[in-house]
Amino acid sequence: MEHIGPQDRNTPRLKLPLPLPSARQILMPFDLREHPSEFFEPNNTKLLFKLFPGTQAIESDNRVLVYRFDELPPKPWPQQIARVPCYFTDSPNDQGPIIPLRHRSRSSIALSPTMDLRDNEAAADLILELTRDFFTKANVPATEIQFWGHIVIIVLETEPQNVEILHEVPKSIAHCQCFYLFESEMERPTKHSAQRPKQVLSADIDDTQYKTLRPGVVLSSARNSQGEEFHTSSVILIQDNSGYRYMTAASHGFLESGMVYHPVASGLEIGETMIELTHSDIALTKLHDGVQFVNEPFENTAAARNPFTLGNFIRAGETKIGDIIYLDSPFSGFMGGTRLAHATVRIPSDDPNEPKQIWIRCHLVYLGQDSSHDIVDGVRGSAIWNEDHRVVGFFRYAHTTGVFRDHCYIVAADYLLNKGYTVV
Repeated sequence: MEHIGPQDRNTPRLKLPLPLPSARQILMPFDLREHPSEFFEPNNTKLLFKLFPGTQAIESDNRVLVYRFDELPPKPWPQQIARVPCYFTDSPNDQGPIIPLRHRSRSSIALSPTMDLRDNEAAADLILELTRDFFTKANVPATEIQFWGHIVIIVLETEPQNVEILHEVPKSIAHCQCFYLFESEMERPTKHSAQRPKQVLSADIDDTQYKTLRPGVVLSSARNSQGEEFHTSSVILIQDNSGYRYMTAASHGFLESGMVYHPVASGLEIGETMIELTHSDIALTKLHDGVQFVNEPFENTAAARNPFTLGNFIRAGETKIGDIIYLDSPFSGFMGGTRLAHATVRIPSDDPNEPKQIWIRCHLVYLGQDSSHDIVDGVRGSAIWNEDHRVVGFFRYAHTTGVFRDHCYIVAADYLLNKGYTVV
């Protein structure tokens, strides 16, 4: 992480138009997403300091900018500056979304030293596999592996006081430096399993009954014995190798009967949940005859654009750190974020017919400062797409506290691709 302190205030005027600091994105005459080293150019640094009076320091880990103040500027704050995420803080101990480099290995173990895979995102799957294989064979339980381009972060299942474990783990993998977190430091949300918190449709949620379904319309389960119904939203229309078509949705949103209604339980019965894709919280619903679905997201005022149809899935290995992603749920509204680390996450399995450790390919995504306030249970399962309108994956859960606050986990589209599903 690089730190730059206060600069000379006699800075040059910008030669390019600069949107107001209240805009979601402040464009600069340089691009830190494509060229992170331009952060160190003196003129660029001066321009970054000029954006917000009272800036005391700016830090960068080549992925995000952390602005430090004695007194925070008034909101609203931008989500990106120079095409990378930004974070504002007045706390000296607040690291924001900077990569958490908590614990180093105390060993001399260097895995695959003959390969140099630093900043080689095409090799992300290989790095994750090499790491997972080591920890499995060494019988050192890990719950998550993240690849940040030149750094690998491994989450260890053991408790933090077991620091002796750091003598048994690699210091590097294919020349990518390793850092470690303990599972208790992750502060994962406790409700990202199969629980069904009740959803109350507030007045600002669109509960219109649409003749043609599309991504982001409100769905409901049948009422349970207490008269409660649970709400989620439609996601996308997919098909299997045999041509059978299904609408995807969050599996936790439906009761055992599997019947699906739109927009509420007293509304239209549109189909029945037929398949639950284990460990992903994704359910496949067979729509009733006559129910139409198009993979065209709603238009929105947050990001003006022409109507478009979602394209096919894109594998995680084809995506890049820094890619812009989008989701649109009736429970959160339209949101944009930044694709950060490649990841694989271990999902516990109680099925005797499956391995005890199921690893799911995921993306770690940053949705912006305080974005977790807008994430409610109904967002789970929502489709995530990129700037080319290809489906990156499906929203699983967001961190609301801890070192990954405002980061969310996306089940990569690989999970459905590997099972033979494609977007219609």
